[in-house]
Amino acid sequence: MFAVAGWLLWIGVRRAFVNSALYRGKVAGPILAVLSLGAAVFFGYATMYASRQLPAAAGAPSVGEKAPEFTLADTNGNMVAMSTLLSEPMPGTAGQKPRGLVLVFYRGYW
Repeated sequence: MFAVAGWLLWIGVRRAFVNSALYRGKVAGPILAVLSLGAAVFFGYATMYASRQLPAAAGAPSVGEKAPEFTLADTNGNMVAMSTLLSEPMPGTAGQKPRGLVLVFYRGYW
């Protein structure tokens, strides 16, 4: 099926360039569509298959495992410990203590 699609694409592009006066300006759309489809296929391959081939991190906590205690700076520069966040009531919740904490790890360069 891909061979037939490629063959039809080749015929269409060749026809457009041979009869350029007739097809002038009408070939850019299909070429961009094919390039977009190729980018989508590459993205799907990279996210669905290639990312599963990465090795597992040996020291990473598993799902459901309790995170180790840590202290980090907040947006104001104050040091905040994880245990403090879990023990103090949240503002505006009428004294209810939080039941959990969501940790988000960003990988990249800023």
